Parts: sequence; structure tokens; C-alpha cells
Amino acid sequence: MTLKPFLQGHLIAIGGNEDRDEDLIVLKRVIQEVEKANYKVCIITTASEEPEKRAKDYKNAFTQLGASEIVILDIKERSQANDNRFVKKLENVDLIFLAGGDQLRLTTILGGSKLLQAIHRHLEGGTHMAGTSAGAAAFSDTMIYEGKSEEGLLKGKVLTTSGFGFVENIIFDTHFMARGRIGRLIQIITTNPTCIGVGLGEDSGILLKGDGTGEVIGTGQVIIVNGSNIHYSNIMNIQSGGAIAVENIQIHSIVDGYGYDFKNRKFLTPIKMEKSK
Repeated sequence: MTLKPFLQGHLIAIGGNEDRDEDLIVLKRVIQEVEKANYKVCIITTASEEPEKRAKDYKNAFTQLGASEIVILDIKERSQANDNRFVKKLENVDLIFLAGGDQLRLTTILGGSKLLQAIHRHLEGGTHMAGTSAGAAAFSDTMIYEGKSEEGLLKGKVLTTSGFGFVENIIFDTHFMARGRIGRLIQIITTNPTCIGVGLGEDSGILLKGDGTGEVIGTGQVIIVNGSNIHYSNIMNIQSGGAIAVENIQIHSIVDGYGYDFKNRKFLTPIKMEKSK
């Protein structure tokens, strides 16, 4: 199986509720990856129902972390996402940060727009991209946008749509442990074992590298769901709403400093992570 290569700019997917006031562990690591003393960050608050509050929180955090310039893109309508005046605000940006909220709102407003096309160009040119909660959920070509945790293993109760396609065949779910979302990823990976599920815990994230590996950062966990070795499932034979049975799905729990090889589907210890650098 061939995965779409991770783009030249590092992608960092964060599970939400990351510390923005005190230790800033996850956000500090994001800035370390930028590797510039004077960096410009663009914060996109489109997903949020409280964009002003989100903008204030992240502006304060990135100011603490030494940003030389902070641009806020509070895009509320598709007409704005297709306005060249907003697209120009991405010029010379070192980090694009997608704040959290509602991922369906994010993709509905930005999907297929001039702004999203510009973001893809920036990534291909080496700009860094981080997304938290809804911002991370939208990273892949397939995006979960609805599904109650308690119904995660009932056929048809987890809904997906197209994401932004920064990576392919990787599906992100966020607030993963706090909201008990393991069933959601198991269902999606059972229906399409080509994909790899990444469940992002709060105040945690995964840094996706150009060599196809990912390194976990933060204080919590990242859960990997791999369906390539599934022997059997009943999902084709049950009605919508029926309970799913699946044999031999593989799950890894990964913490800060450990990683995952997405190309070869292998758990990486810190020693193996060092060798991959």
C-alpha cells in the first residue's frame, strides 16, 4: 500500500484542549518545529462558534512563545474564503494554525475555496501546519463529523465526509479518551482497512514527518487503530444499526517520544524514533 507522502511542511494534529496558559507543552513543540526565532503565525478561527475568544486565547499563547507577527483569519462565509484579500494574508506565514470547533463548519466554509488552495500551496512550499480538535479532524481526505461515542460500534451511526486532504488514508478523531471514541474509529477502519485510525487525546498530538513516520507529543496518549490484519467482520451482513463484530483489529497506545511508522504500520520506540531522524 502506498500512502500519499506527507508534505514538505510538517503537519501536527492535536487532540484538543491543549494547555494555552501555563506550560504550553504542545504549542511549544509546534514552535520548535518551525525553527525560526522570528516567525509569523496565521490563526484560522472558522471552526469556532466563539472566534473572538479563540483568537484571543491563541494570540496570547503565541505571543508568550515569541511570535513576531500574528494574523487572525476569522472567515465566516464562503465569499470571504474566495476573497483574494484574505488569501494575501497568508503571505510569508511560517505556521498556519487551525483552531477547534465544528469540523463540518470548517470544511463547509473553506472546502474547495481559494484560501484552501493557497494553504495547499503553502504546505507544498514548506510552511508548517497545526490543527487542534476540529482543525486536526479535517486534515485527512476522509473526516468523521458525527457519531455518538456510545453508538460507535453500531453500523451506520458514524458519519464521514471529505476533509482537506493534507494526508490520505489516515483518519483522525479528537478528544479521544475524554469522550470514549474508540468505537467510532473501529467502525471506520473495519469498513475501510486501507485507512489507519489516529485517536488524539487531549493536550496531545502527533507530528507527521516527511518520511512517513509520526512522533507523539504532549501529556496524554495517541491511539492507533490498524485494520490491515482483520480476519473477519460481520459489517456486510448486518442491517443499519446492528452491532459490529470484528476479529483481529490492532490497537496501539502511544505517548510522548514514541511514534508510529505509517508506511510500514509499525510501533516505534524512542530508540527507533531516533534512528528514523
